[in-house]
Amino acid sequence: MQIPTGKLVGICAKEDAGKRLIDKTRCKMKTKPFCNKNKENDTIVAISTPQGIGGIGIVRISGPRAIEIAGKIFRSKGKIEMKPGAFYSHRIYYGTIVCPVSDSVVDEVLLTVMRKPKTYTREDVVEINCHGGYFAVNKVLEMVHKLGARIAEPGEFTKLAFLSGRIDLSQAEAVIDVINAGNEKSLCSSLKHLSGGLKNKIAELKNRIISLNAGIEAMLDFPDQGLGDIDKEKIKKILKICLREVDKLLNTVKYGMLIKEGIGTIILGKTNVGKSSLFNLLLKKNKSIVTPLPGTTRDIIEGTIDIKGLTFNLIDTAGIKTPENIVEKISLQKVNEQMEFASLFLIMFDISQPLDSHDLNLIKRIKSFHNSNIIKIFILNKTDLPPKLDQSKLVHLLGGDKFVKISIKKGIGINALLENIAQHILSDLYIPEEGLVISNKRHQEYLLKIQNSLSSLIQSLREGMPIDLVTLDLRYIINQLANITGESYDDEIIKTIFSRFCIGK
Repeated sequence: MQIPTGKLVGICAKEDAGKRLIDKTRCKMKTKPFCNKNKENDTIVAISTPQGIGGIGIVRISGPRAIEIAGKIFRSKGKIEMKPGAFYSHRIYYGTIVCPVSDSVVDEVLLTVMRKPKTYTREDVVEINCHGGYFAVNKVLEMVHKLGARIAEPGEFTKLAFLSGRIDLSQAEAVIDVINAGNEKSLCSSLKHLSGGLKNKIAELKNRIISLNAGIEAMLDFPDQGLGDIDKEKIKKILKICLREVDKLLNTVKYGMLIKEGIGTIILGKTNVGKSSLFNLLLKKNKSIVTPLPGTTRDIIEGTIDIKGLTFNLIDTAGIKTPENIVEKISLQKVNEQMEFASLFLIMFDISQPLDSHDLNLIKRIKSFHNSNIIKIFILNKTDLPPKLDQSKLVHLLGGDKFVKISIKKGIGINALLENIAQHILSDLYIPEEGLVISNKRHQEYLLKIQNSLSSLIQSLREGMPIDLVTLDLRYIINQLANITGESYDDEIIKTIFSRFCIGK
């Protein structure tokens, strides 16, 4: 929803005075400016590709001496040393890397030159594409380092992009989210942030709040300028619209966290009901040991699967039964611990066997679990065998829940089970049409502060809050919005965020 603008609280009554007063108010609320803190303009270098055997290994250099240093070790196809000024920007050069001491060839490479400011860091950047492997790439890194480049810290290239103003903090965080995306939906969400989706939404909100605050402060500071009266109803209207936009963002948090972190899914059931067989079938590999003997699985087995673009962190567990020894007691304790962290229970029963005490203990344990946010899917396995389980009794014991009937041995009902799982998860979530999803806890924390402040401010205005106190709350909201994008930031927060990056990004 676009937040309407217009002649709020009469600020445009006198155009020249209004502009002057808005500028004055903006200066009062000035946030921390961007500055490039690249440790006295160091030139930095790092390997930007994973270590190990591969097709390509990339050494990335950024800084004022990047092109100069690259020119000292690069020889063009004609084996001619190239001066820094001979390199054109955004060109790829074919040649070799030569040791400046021994004049021996280290590797055959492609060298990409990008001159500032149209680069990732807004500094001069050189990327050397070597053959993959350990020795050649690290030899090039060592040579560049000896020629004066400092080894980059984790995430320092992206940090430079942020400090130079090329990207905001939400976009910088999106870089690591794109790298770590475990499924298609998480990748799409991260790319939306990387392209400035959240940045633009926050800017829209912040500009409206700044404009509103400027109008109020102008009329308070210059009552004789004929700017009009302060209209509390118009103020409340704008605040309510802003609050609705913040609410929309916060409503996406549950979905955002699930697509980013995955859905904790635990398979429960008595021994020999087919839990490990289902686990292996969903993973499409034999990770859990399956035998006809009850109690084969004793430890927690984990794996990851993708259903409808969502990641499920799958857990196979020991069968739930009355423990007869210390090993079974420990196994049951581990099952209980995993249940506390799961979001989805796949609860299995054997349709070919009558309900027994172990089934009843499982039902009792499930019903005593008071977390209402847990999604429970009940599965009847072994439908290829004659049914002996009293389904009506089971329905009664479970309170009317429906079952998904499958045969793991015959592969019957598996697609229906997967559809059921996806439907249960997606039907419980708010998924925005525009695709902007909050999956970052830092963003969530600031948005909650903004939500609380807007709600309190609207209520205070209803109760007759003096208008001069409104500007204090508005400035606080502006500052919290600026914290999300990094226009106002704490050095420790910046350090923490970029420490999560790998070296070379």
